[in-house]
Amino acid sequence: MKNTNLKKLTKNKMLMVFIFALIAVVLILGVDAVKISKSKTEANEIQKSYGSYHTEYVGITEEQIQSIFKEKDIERIDNVQNLGEINTNNGSKVELKSFEGRYYATTQYFAMKSQKLVGKQARNNNEIVLDEEAAKILGVGDELGKEINVTLEKEYTDKNGEKKTFKENKKFKVVGFVKKRYEDNIKDDVKIESNINRRIAYTYGNGNENVQGLIWNKGQELIPDEAVTYDVILRFKTGKENHVGSNVNLEKKVEQVGARSKIGKDKIYPNSNYINKLSKISIDSEKLCNKGKIIIVILAILAVVEIIYAVYTRKKR
Repeated sequence: MKNTNLKKLTKNKMLMVFIFALIAVVLILGVDAVKISKSKTEANEIQKSYGSYHTEYVGITEEQIQSIFKEKDIERIDNVQNLGEINTNNGSKVELKSFEGRYYATTQYFAMKSQKLVGKQARNNNEIVLDEEAAKILGVGDELGKEINVTLEKEYTDKNGEKKTFKENKKFKVVGFVKKRYEDNIKDDVKIESNINRRIAYTYGNGNENVQGLIWNKGQELIPDEAVTYDVILRFKTGKENHVGSNVNLEKKVEQVGARSKIGKDKIYPNSNYINKLSKISIDSEKLCNKGKIIIVILAILAVVEIIYAVYTRKKR
């Protein structure tokens, strides 16, 4: 009788150990799952603020843009002409782009940056559209129709390899603004470090006969054709948001594409906040997966021990 009670007590202890182990698994994995869920929320907030693109290659040549277009691992891509910068009398500088790039008109550029156009698109090179930072620095505020006097400047290398600078005083009429698509998009508990602080303006551009979607009027060139370069914005194919193999290597992929197209590091502007958060989610997910596998193995061992013990005690009866 005493022996039977001892077996029951031992069996109950084994069962309790198994139950407590199971509870521990649920608690441990639950805490990690909450962390990953929070990171995904932060990633969504960052995407709303800075966009879904992974990188931008700024001021690259036509040969380099053609090289990038040949990459097979790109999900979305768009580009604009890089027309140099506009300078004010107080020394403030604003990057100047076009509303069309190479081969086709800009369709996804603002969407990938989580931005929207308020007002209208520039229809000639006397009209200009400003992003929020550019509007502040130029003292425009939200006033459509205001005229600004600036100096247009673009450094370039001509066909003979000689470095030149195009410089011209220019008057523009403000016809639109580029604003964030989500005004109050950052939650109080989400900390986001600032990306490179850029001020960007958009005008009609130099255009070319290959552009689809725009009617180009000859004679509207803003800068010499040989001075035109391009800004390319893109998003790589990543599959699932928490796929560790693709997201962790995004930063490396940005550099590899740049290297294959012979683009200098000073011309690579990755969407660092978004990439870093995706990488963190991927690493945490992999850790959770590995931790889950280890715990499952431990539980399996405990279960086997329980079964062996049950068989053993039956034979002893």
